[in-house]
Amino acid sequence: MTLMHQRRDPWSRRIAVTGASGALGTALRQGLQRRGATVVGISRSPAPRDDGPTKRWLVWNGQIDAALEALLLDVDILVINHGVNPLGRRDATAIAETLQANLLSAQALIDLFFRQTRQLPHQRRVHRELWVNTSEAEVGPAFSPVYEVSKRSLGTLLTLQSLDAPCPVRRLVLGPFRSGLNPYGPMSADFVAEWILNLAAWDLRLIIVSFNPCTYLLAPLASLMGALYGRLCTRPADVVNPDP
Repeated sequence: MTLMHQRRDPWSRRIAVTGASGALGTALRQGLQRRGATVVGISRSPAPRDDGPTKRWLVWNGQIDAALEALLLDVDILVINHGVNPLGRRDATAIAETLQANLLSAQALIDLFFRQTRQLPHQRRVHRELWVNTSEAEVGPAFSPVYEVSKRSLGTLLTLQSLDAPCPVRRLVLGPFRSGLNPYGPMSADFVAEWILNLAAWDLRLIIVSFNPCTYLLAPLASLMGALYGRLCTRPADVVNPDP
């Protein structure tokens, strides 16, 4: 094992997982705990009664508040995993709820985590990482148009923000797995979580877990083209508009 791989090994760090009570959130927490990580759960739901190994749990309403800021300041890795799927709905309520859960709250977390990271001393900053579950819907149909819009927008903005990121960013592009939101997924949440953690241990920034071979071609291409487009057509985040 190389020194670089040892430095990137996340399992000795404090890791917060949003959507922690869902199928994938639960599988990720359990997988991280088996590897020795200190896990913090963030969810709209209370902590499961039998969830002893999770060191801390925050019931989160989707808004940035003092409790969330204090919690994230104390973690090394944030895994943004929460979200909703309105399936076939297209009414105004479904659109608003999906954009808030999948895009706006995730963007607020990304911004907060990056701001905190920039303010930390170097010895803390080098251990920080951000993992974001953007979904296979970034590059293919999910048979839920509103869900696709929210995830594709999140992926596009994440690509732009990653250009100026103060810490490593890992994008999780996941195919459909069985959960409360999708009981017909061909993969199990445990299978997906194990592959996420295995690939993260190899320090991959683009982590793809899918049964669709096209995703392994389209996701890297979309990420590369998006980054190139962003570099050519936008300014770095620290460049401000001059006064008129």
